[in-house]
Amino acid sequence: MHTTDGGIDPAVARSGGDGEAEVTDAVGVAPIEIIVETGAKPELVWRTLVEPERVALWLTDASAPRNVGEPYRLDFGDATVVRGEVVTFEPGRVFAHTWAWEGADEREITRITWTIEAVAGGSTIRLVHDGWAEAGMDPSVRDDHERYWSGYLDDLRDVLEEA
Repeated sequence: MHTTDGGIDPAVARSGGDGEAEVTDAVGVAPIEIIVETGAKPELVWRTLVEPERVALWLTDASAPRNVGEPYRLDFGDATVVRGEVVTFEPGRVFAHTWAWEGADEREITRITWTIEAVAGGSTIRLVHDGWAEAGMDPSVRDDHERYWSGYLDDLRDVLEEA
């Protein structure tokens, strides 16, 4: 569930929701993959994914990613914080970081990868959130995150279309 300020309630995110869990294969839990088509140019999309003042328009307060290996932080308020490390940073194309709720078990680390592709008339944005099985996460936690991401990416699309 989202908190009153729009953040994700970490207690719900870690414990799973009331949705039906689905194990997608014998290896583990399928990644979340969401694709957004937008009329925005890739340069604007990139800035909206990595510049803190633009990230705040559709997601939350964020640190500014710059280099692989540096820390990355998202602060949803009310002590609801995601910490990670930048693992890929290819300006204008790919940004990836680890994702761990502050205070969670140290094993509960997943990975977020944003990819931007120029297409006729705009851009395609691909979000992949994976590593669920390796983090020991229940499929229902993955499903909760997919619902949150769907809402946030709707907001991202709206911010890009309004720019």
